Formats: sequence, structure tokens, C-alpha cells
Amino acid sequence: MGAFLRRWLRPPSPPPSEAWAGVVEDPRRGSLRLTGRLSRVEAAEGLVVLVHGLGGCADSSYLVAGAEACLAAGLSCLRLNLRGADRRGEDVYHAGLTADLQAAVTSDVARSHRRVWVIGYSMGGHIGLRLAVDDEDPPIRAVAAVCPPVDLLATARLLDSPSRWAYRTYLLRQLTEIYAEVARRHPDGPSVKDVAAARSFLEFDSLVVAPRYGFRDALDYYRQASVGPLLPRLRVRSLIVAAAEDPMVPAESLEQALEAPSENLQVVWSSRGGHLALPRSLEIWLGDGRPLESQVVEWLRQH
Repeated sequence: MGAFLRRWLRPPSPPPSEAWAGVVEDPRRGSLRLTGRLSRVEAAEGLVVLVHGLGGCADSSYLVAGAEACLAAGLSCLRLNLRGADRRGEDVYHAGLTADLQAAVTSDVARSHRRVWVIGYSMGGHIGLRLAVDDEDPPIRAVAAVCPPVDLLATARLLDSPSRWAYRTYLLRQLTEIYAEVARRHPDGPSVKDVAAARSFLEFDSLVVAPRYGFRDALDYYRQASVGPLLPRLRVRSLIVAAAEDPMVPAESLEQALEAPSENLQVVWSSRGGHLALPRSLEIWLGDGRPLESQVVEWLRQH
């Protein structure tokens, strides 16, 4: 729990950036505004779009660390807020919703670069992998997913277990904050009071995500959105970095998803570390002792 708290509650200072805004069209809400932080590098060969995890945002510490690695490698980067993550009430997102990422990787700023890559963290990694299987011609060169939950039901069950109460309480608080702002603008869903009373992800997703996106219930959402069964269909080179002792993502769920691996997928396991708190010494690429984030960026550049 210590690594979790350090990464979420004491974020480092972000690198220089400018505000970014984009638009995504939603069949129910219409035009939705997306936001983020863009760090430009003059004459950069490419752009990396960084996607946060559940309850996170563009200023989350792990996105800041990823952005610093991109800039050190001479790459521009966009730290993307999924809809509502900036607490401006646009909408709620879910783990299988790729439209926001698609809008970012096809935006004007992305088209101004010769190459575009994606680094997703936790749920953001899941969304990156979904884009790489759902889009017949993905507008990206490669995807790196750090600690992605490829089986949403297995992950929800783990997080809803008594031993994970601290993680669950923190994340549900963040999601309720997002929903409260959405409810101010779109008062057609459940009450904020009812949502705040949810004590499990199964309850929250049944109240909020399932009705908003047309799933029968939370279990139907987990089944339809999970990328695990679809990994053999990956259309671009993809990297998954996972921790065997991840307290939020069951390692066995990823192992089961890899029983029929794709030739486009490389998986790197760490025997140490927790969720998004992997050892800096983990060798992903080159094996020259570079920090984890720098190795991930270099892997993208080589693929």
C-alpha cells in the first residue's frame, strides 16, 4: 500500500506543457470536450499519448514520469484526460471505451507528427490494447500497457474483496468525484447520494457504467469490454509490463489471456513491485539499467 500512496498522493512536479483540448463525438451526449497537457519537442520524430488509469488524470504521478521519459528521448507527449477525468463534468468513461483515445491519436497535434505511440497505465493500458484490436487500421505504431487489467471481472472481484478495502475506497472516491460533476450537467442518472453509497465496483458499475453505455449490468460490461480474449487479434506491436504480485490486477487472469498469444505481443513480468510501482531495474529493452519509463519509451521507438 505504501507504493500506491506515494504514487497517487505525492505526485512529482510535471514537466513544462500547454493546455490541449479536443473533441469526441458521442452518440448520446453529442460533442464532448477532451482536455490534456501537451509537451512539444521541436522537430520531434513522434508523439506519445499517455493514458491514465481508473480515477486518474493527466497530472497523475505515473503520467508525469512517463512524460519526462518521452521528453528526455526527444519525443513530444500528450497526457490525456479521458472524458470527465478533469472533473469538468463532460461524462463518465469506462475501460472499454476507445473513442477518447481515438480522438487524441487522430487529432491535429497527432497528425503533425510522423509517428504516434500510446503508453497506457492500468485501465489506460487496457484501453490502448482495445484500440489495437478494435481498429482495423490503428493510427498508431505501437502500444505499451503497464499493469493492465485484461480481465475486468477478475479485477473487480479482487478489488471488491475485503483485503483490498483501501484500494477500493480510494478509487471509488475518485470515481464518485467524477460522477458528481457529471450529474450537475446531466441529471438523468442515479443520484450522487446513491452512487456515493456504493461499496464495491460491482455496485458502482451497475449504477453508473452499465446504464450509461447500454450494458445489461456490470457483469455484461466486464464481459463485453475485457480485452483479454481479444489479444490474439492485436494489429500493432504491443508490450505488456506486469507484476506477479500486483495487488490490483490478478496475475493469473493475464496468464490465462496469454494462452493463445499474438505474434504482435511481448510480455515482461516482474517478480517484484506492485501496481504501477515496478522496480526501476526491470529490464524491458536494451538491458542497460535505464529507468523503467525510459525503457518503455525506447521500446516504442524501436517498434
